[in-house]
Amino acid sequence: MIGNMIAILAGLILLMGWLKGGAARFAALVARFDVLIGVVALVIGILELLSLQGILLILAGLVLAVRALRSVPSIGDVLAQMGNMLAPFRLIIGALVLVVGLIGLLQAIFS
Repeated sequence: MIGNMIAILAGLILLMGWLKGGAARFAALVARFDVLIGVVALVIGILELLSLQGILLILAGLVLAVRALRSVPSIGDVLAQMGNMLAPFRLIIGALVLVVGLIGLLQAIFS
């Protein structure tokens, strides 16, 4: 359930430039915590590595947490480079992670 919520938040942040109305305002409020959400998404993605949501959370976490990844000893620069390389795909990653998060949340609510 928490993975679904983080996926939705990460998707909204990644899609912030494309959203309109209330969704854009909410995404702007949540975007203040983009690094924190990115780190949490990365950790949850690693824990759920064998699922589609886990892989998408890792990708979203790498993009959102670039600033924090630089401080990881010995592999931080490599992780930050990976996040920077994924940045042009923010729209695709954001849409996918948002859809997967919403579907997972709906499944959890209705089952």
